[in-house]
Amino acid sequence: MGALVVTRPYALTRNGDYKAPAFQIESIDLAFDLSPLQTIVSSRMDIRLLSADTSVRLDCEELELLSIAVDGQVLAEGRYELDAFHLTLRGLPREFRLEIRNAIAPARNKSGSGLFLAGETLATQCEAEGFRRITFFPDRPDILTRFRVTLTADRQQYPTLLSNGEQVASGDFADGRHWVTWEDPFPKPCYIFALVAGRFALLSDSHVTPSGRRVAINIHAAPADIGRCGFAMAALKRSLEWDEAVFGLEYDLGTYNVVALADWVGAMENKGLNLHGIQGVAADMATSTDGDFVIIERILGHEQFHNWTGNRVTCRDWFQLSLKEGLTRLRDQMFIADKMGKGAWRIDNVQTLRRNQFAEDDGPAAHPIKPDSYAEIRNFYTPTVYDKGAEVVRMVLVLLGWEAFRRGFDLYIARHDGSAVTTEDFIRAMEDASGRDLSQFRRWYSQAGRPRVVAEGRYDAEARTYRLTLRQSCRTVEGLPAPQPFHIPILTGLIGADGTSLRFRHRGAAGEELLMEMTETEQDFLLEDVAVPPVPSLLRGFSAPVTLEAGLESGSLALLTAHDPDPFSRWDASQQLGVRLIREMSRGNPRAAVPDEFVAAFATTLADPGISDLLKSQIISLPDLPVLDEGLDRIDLDALMSARGSVRRQLAVRLRQSLLDIYHDRARHLSAEPDFAGISARALKNNCLDLLMALGDDFVRDMALTQVRSATNMTDQFAALSSLIHVDDAYREAALDHFARQWRDHPTVIDKWFQVQAMDRGPGGAARIVELSRNPGITADNVPRAIAFYGTFFRQNRVSFHDPDGIGYALLADQLLKMDAMGRAFSRYLMPQINQWRRHDLKRQKLMQAQLERILATNGISKGLRESVLLALAAA
Repeated sequence: MGALVVTRPYALTRNGDYKAPAFQIESIDLAFDLSPLQTIVSSRMDIRLLSADTSVRLDCEELELLSIAVDGQVLAEGRYELDAFHLTLRGLPREFRLEIRNAIAPARNKSGSGLFLAGETLATQCEAEGFRRITFFPDRPDILTRFRVTLTADRQQYPTLLSNGEQVASGDFADGRHWVTWEDPFPKPCYIFALVAGRFALLSDSHVTPSGRRVAINIHAAPADIGRCGFAMAALKRSLEWDEAVFGLEYDLGTYNVVALADWVGAMENKGLNLHGIQGVAADMATSTDGDFVIIERILGHEQFHNWTGNRVTCRDWFQLSLKEGLTRLRDQMFIADKMGKGAWRIDNVQTLRRNQFAEDDGPAAHPIKPDSYAEIRNFYTPTVYDKGAEVVRMVLVLLGWEAFRRGFDLYIARHDGSAVTTEDFIRAMEDASGRDLSQFRRWYSQAGRPRVVAEGRYDAEARTYRLTLRQSCRTVEGLPAPQPFHIPILTGLIGADGTSLRFRHRGAAGEELLMEMTETEQDFLLEDVAVPPVPSLLRGFSAPVTLEAGLESGSLALLTAHDPDPFSRWDASQQLGVRLIREMSRGNPRAAVPDEFVAAFATTLADPGISDLLKSQIISLPDLPVLDEGLDRIDLDALMSARGSVRRQLAVRLRQSLLDIYHDRARHLSAEPDFAGISARALKNNCLDLLMALGDDFVRDMALTQVRSATNMTDQFAALSSLIHVDDAYREAALDHFARQWRDHPTVIDKWFQVQAMDRGPGGAARIVELSRNPGITADNVPRAIAFYGTFFRQNRVSFHDPDGIGYALLADQLLKMDAMGRAFSRYLMPQINQWRRHDLKRQKLMQAQLERILATNGISKGLRESVLLALAAA
């Protein structure tokens, strides 16, 4: 009958068009005869119609239909309708069994969706709409089905055969093939179906739940990598214990399989069979940075936490994506915060949000965490859905408090276990459990953009009161209604001139930190029993994802930087000081002297024995793009970078001895483990080195090169290499050469060699990066390396990408078209910088616009790429 391969038409799916399914698939029995060139899929579905409609429409993409039968009767071609994307049957009985055989070609599938080859391994990725590339099925998350899966393959080629749930049977054939049957007792949406066939080594352990059930935990990885999976196993067990202790949730199967795939990037929560790229599982101190260890633990936890918030309770439709991703992202943030320290880790969360999501809010791709429409759902796996979604759930926690939030969470799980639900169901559970009315709060789900809160305070010495006036506003995103006032929780403290925290009262509550709930466009809060004129410490813990303008003088910000007991507020004050200083210098004299109070705030931080090294390292890190240009209509990139460089040099000169002393002290007393003490000490040590590099002298460059050559852990080696990468001289080349020779036999470490060069901001950096893109080591098939290199350059290198000759823009357009032709939906991920094209100078604007128009004029581009480019070009 033949496979149909065509490009999907450009059409919008709209939130308001949702219709409940007209039929239910009670169970599906799948059989796979696996081979890279051709896999035969046989499905047997028990279907029950739910309405008067007697037709069934199934989704498909690039499938070859071999046969179809209803209740055992084979249907001729005239008995059904088949096009490139749907199979439709009509005149069906109320209940029937549908049997379909189809063929697919995994080796030819380069989309990363459906069944494909990852190196020599057969694996699947079905979220969001990949199951339709495997077999004919209603590929939507609100149809929950029990799966039984039998995998057959050559034993020599594929000795390990895995799918969801529990293994219930296995056997061998005389011709060298073998088979394994898996059964998942829990109904699930097809997007969390998975299979893996390959050759792996095995690391096994077990976990006993509070109810006494023993869970077998298995990590499957290549033999060369299995020895580096011990940290991942320990992290998985910690995540299971944490979820039991904090949220009262036990893992519900007897087997928990995790597969580490080479030549693949991602992480997927498939029920009982989580898939990760090898870089997300295998780690040791020699080859992995502290950041790698933290990400591994966080993402392993994230996918495990999805077992309940995503799998057992899932999304009704993809407009509810933040229901599972925002909630689960908050849970993984809480998990890591309990290890890394809540204050310092909260700063890391906010840095990520401001770097990635704030720019999205401020650009043409701004959308609510529940978008109104989409052409390609993979375009909406965005920082807004994940990171802002987590912030919205965190605000519910701030408003209700932990006990009421936990009651609401428990009610949500109890009500909706085994169901496909909406964000409204989550909020309603929180209301019912707490007695709070969250009607206005719901606007966070439907309104795009980020509120701007302006604060003004007046102290009355005679009345001992402090009147705090807050005003909120939010830009109107093109095509969406003007936003109404948000419900914004603002945790507030007051600091005296001597740096001590002040007690105060508000509406009957008293303490050193109280919650202000802003619900109006302008609102006054009267704080009573304030003994002395205070400096307000607002938005503590980053209690809401807003831009706050408190109008504080530099002296007040310096006071908060030195004394605020809230780690986030202390760090944020230092960031505001830095932004203000760098912007002022960029508009005037970029070589102006840095004020003494600014240097003193940094010196006080470095000398403070009461805060962690991790917090110190965060405070002495100067604000960078895009924080420096947040809220500016026009980005004067060159002036901002010149001013930032001047501030770095002056700080390095005036704090040179302190920075050197700390560097050498931490080098002598480092923990050799990726624990909080070791991570903190290495972070401070390496940030001191990076700041010293601003001196531009050979003494510091020699220190960095020595660290590259002699480091006993990847964190120190990579940090020193990163500091040298912006210097176009022999030190840079010597460091790169040493790193490449040392790790030439370790592909995942060589990925870092490519990645660090994509961060090059030095003169001529863009030309060096473009030249490196032609290196034969970067290929489309090596997805981890391509993402490490191109993702770093296009997303994070905000200097060289904007090289005035436009070569960075041309490289982006080339890669977007190349990946699009392969069916890979990475366009939105790689475009955050070019989306801001109208904010740059006229020359850069024209160069970026030309590349966007070149993409749009290319015949045959996907609807996902077209959607992304049209959004960028529509920016006003």
